[in-house]
Amino acid sequence: MSGGINLASKYSKSIDERFYKESQAALAVNNDYEFTGVKTVNVYSIPAVAMSDYSRSGTARYGTPNDLSRNVQSLTVSRDRAFTFIIDKGDKLQSMKATDAGKALNRQIREVIVPEYDAYVFRKLAAAATAIGNTGTAAITAENAYECLLAGQEKLGDRNVPDRGRVCFCSYRFANLLKRDSSFVRYGDSSQELLKKGVIGEVDGTKIVKVPASRLPSGCAFLLVHPMAATAPKQLEEYKIHDNPPGISGFLVEGRCIYDCFVLDEKAYGIYYHGEQGVLRPLDVSTSGAETGKANVMVVPGVLEASGNKWYYQTAETAEDFSALSYGTAITTSAWTVLAASGAMITPNAGHKYIRVIETDAAGKPIAAGESVLHIG
Repeated sequence: MSGGINLASKYSKSIDERFYKESQAALAVNNDYEFTGVKTVNVYSIPAVAMSDYSRSGTARYGTPNDLSRNVQSLTVSRDRAFTFIIDKGDKLQSMKATDAGKALNRQIREVIVPEYDAYVFRKLAAAATAIGNTGTAAITAENAYECLLAGQEKLGDRNVPDRGRVCFCSYRFANLLKRDSSFVRYGDSSQELLKKGVIGEVDGTKIVKVPASRLPSGCAFLLVHPMAATAPKQLEEYKIHDNPPGISGFLVEGRCIYDCFVLDEKAYGIYYHGEQGVLRPLDVSTSGAETGKANVMVVPGVLEASGNKWYYQTAETAEDFSALSYGTAITTSAWTVLAASGAMITPNAGHKYIRVIETDAAGKPIAAGESVLHIG
């Protein structure tokens, strides 16, 4: 039996569950487009025509008529993600049934799938706003937080984005600074359902929603979004628990998710992104015992933020032993080890009990970091 599976001698039946957060990205998008049964949906937009002076003579008094054109945006779903794990029946019995397949599947959904989907949606929205220059970069303080939010509101208003229905997704850091800004006035009540999703209030009809920074793009202060601007279909969510499948005494759990996020060409200005804040994005890092002397390291969300980025890790006897780390200052790569992928197996030094994982940009500068207790098989 592998060294990483703890079997019970005198273990509690109560599971030390990790904290988790419900999905919040659903507030940022619409479901106006039907993706059932197809991989690509073509969305048409019809442009208007230019005005001209009316002529009181001739046959083309209104101008020269041409066929009204149409623009086409193809939305092709590209994210096809999956997972699988085994719960051996003997391990389940000898761990006082703590490794329940149904509970393990629910844990996978709320701690891995939901954060990954949310992070992907927020990154796509931020990238779309950045591509068209609908952004702000000023360093947020307790004196200018509300002013920066109003600047985003102005950008959307100047593009005829409806005032009602906008949502501001912000980091807890920005929310704390906003609430300290003397110009900010919180008004209105939030329903219990909205409070569960992190909604803390409304400003000019815009909901303020606090989001864990690990799900937001690196350096994000806030994203101001009208849900009409983007759609994020979940084309397939399939989860299976196989009881005693061939070759296994126990349970085989499998899951597959097909999803994507698309910003509509004619509504892209319904997104405003305030970023480039000089703070490290927190990484959600966890470990599990693998083979004897080894550990599996999982990073959520399980994808790098940009092409050229890398994950690195260090292990140590105590958290105080880790190397100094600064946002935007390139690391000495010889002091770190590359983590090939989320879920990769590592061999820590004997006696090491903690792990730090960082994500660096293409220049080797840290943009995210997280630490965890090291569980070794």
